[in-house]
Amino acid sequence: MSEKVCPSCGKKSKAGMKYCMYCGTSLEEQDEWFGEGKAKPPELESLQEDIEEPVENEEEIPQDTRNQLELRAKLEEIIGETSALTGEIDKLMEGLSGDISIDEYKNKIKALKNKVAELKIEREEVENLIKPLPLEQASIKKDELKERLEKLKEVHKSKEVSNETFEKLRKEYESEFEDIKRKHKKEKEKVENWVVQLEKDRKKIQEEIELLYARHKTGEVTEEEYQKNKESLKKQFNKTQISLENLRIEVRQWG
Repeated sequence: MSEKVCPSCGKKSKAGMKYCMYCGTSLEEQDEWFGEGKAKPPELESLQEDIEEPVENEEEIPQDTRNQLELRAKLEEIIGETSALTGEIDKLMEGLSGDISIDEYKNKIKALKNKVAELKIEREEVENLIKPLPLEQASIKKDELKERLEKLKEVHKSKEVSNETFEKLRKEYESEFEDIKRKHKKEKEKVENWVVQLEKDRKKIQEEIELLYARHKTGEVTEEEYQKNKESLKKQFNKTQISLENLRIEVRQWG
C-alpha cells in the first residue's frame, strides 16, 4: 500500500495510518469519529497537542513610548532645520550678492534669525518633554551601581572603611546590580521585539502601497482616491520608519 498524502498539510504518512502524523487530519474520506456528538480518538488528541504551535506573545508598543519616539523624531527635525538655516545665514554674511539690494539682504538675514530663534524655543519645549525610555533608565542605573562598586573597592583598599562596612555595602550593591541587570535584559528584549513589530508594520504598509498602485493601474481606484490613500499610507510609513530608526538607536546606545 502506498503512502497517504494529507489533504490538509500535504505531507506523507505511513500506509495504514488513519490520521496524518503531522497535523492529525483524517486520511480517510469519511471518519466515523467525526460524526455528530462523537469525540475524537485519544491518539488524535495527543497528536494535535504535540503539533500545536506556540502563539507569539508580541507585546504592543505602549502609547507613551510611541509618543517619546515621536518627540525624538521631532527634535531631530528641529536640529536639522536649525543647522540648514544657520548655514544659510553664514553664507549671506560672507558677502552681499549682486542679485538683491541691501535692504532685501538685511530683511532676509533678520527673517532667518527670527526663524532660528523660534526653533530654539521649540527645541527647548521638546527637550523638556523627552524622558528616558525604560531601557535607557536601566542602563544608566546599571552604570551607576557599577561605579559605586568600584568606588567602594577603592575606599576599602585604602582602609577608609572597615571590612564589615565594606561587606555590607558590597552585598547590597551587588544585589541591586543583579536586579538591574535582569531588568536591563528584559527591557532590551522588549525593544528588540518592538523593532521586529515595526519592521513587519513597515513591510505591511509597503505591500498596501503596492496593492493600491495596482488597483489604480487596473482602473479599480480613481486618481483622486489613489492620491488620497497613497498620501495617508506614506505618512504611516514615514512615522513607522522614524520610530524604527529611533528604537534601533536606543538598542545600540543603551543595549
